[in-house]
Amino acid sequence: MSVVHSAARVVDAKVPSCRNCSLNPSCATSPDLTLIESFKIAHGRAWSGDVIIEQGAQRPRLFTMFSGWGIKYKSLDSGERQVVHLLLPGDLVGLETCVTGVSEFGVQAVTDVTYCAFDAERFSEVATAPGVSRRIMMMQAHESSMIAERLTAVGACDAKRNLAHLIASIHLRLLKLGLSQEHGFRLPLSIQQIADCCGLTPVHVHRVLRALREENIVELDCRKIEILDLKALREIARVSGMELPQGFIL
Repeated sequence: MSVVHSAARVVDAKVPSCRNCSLNPSCATSPDLTLIESFKIAHGRAWSGDVIIEQGAQRPRLFTMFSGWGIKYKSLDSGERQVVHLLLPGDLVGLETCVTGVSEFGVQAVTDVTYCAFDAERFSEVATAPGVSRRIMMMQAHESSMIAERLTAVGACDAKRNLAHLIASIHLRLLKLGLSQEHGFRLPLSIQQIADCCGLTPVHVHRVLRALREENIVELDCRKIEILDLKALREIARVSGMELPQGFIL
């Protein structure tokens, strides 16, 4: 069972300009720039382990990850938890809370994170703008595709391919963000969090990692992934590599 800590966070008073967004340089020339800037209300911070959105909360929240890692998860009354999506810079978070009024998932910071917070009470108003609504639609469709691919690996693949897919898909996402090297990346997830992503036990994760190391494919040391054979890893994982069109970060 995973332990989730409660959180009470402060929010920065100063709001970085969307015109200088390092995640989306094209935002500066977007016709929706003025509307997006008026929609953004703060630059939030959370520390490693903090719960940013509580599962079941009836408070609309909407933000995009600016830096750091987070997880989107579903917990059962019995205590088990499944991580349904890893959150990285640029990801839109909390859309379902604006649409349904309740959070079906919890969101927790894995590392210290910062995020661009939007005025959830204005969501219906802002979403009527064609450019903004298209951005939201594309971002949500992209997330749904990634979640579907991961859950297919969890439910239909053996443990080796499941874990290989997790590593390869994270690596691909980080490469596209410029946050990874070709043959390795820092993985801040604990073994328990990796297990929660894969629907495995920590013991099983250790066994698969050992097998991948013995086959000279992947090695995990001090929360750093070293990819020894990228071609072999991708052949085992069979990631789709679906890309979000450039310029669709809110």
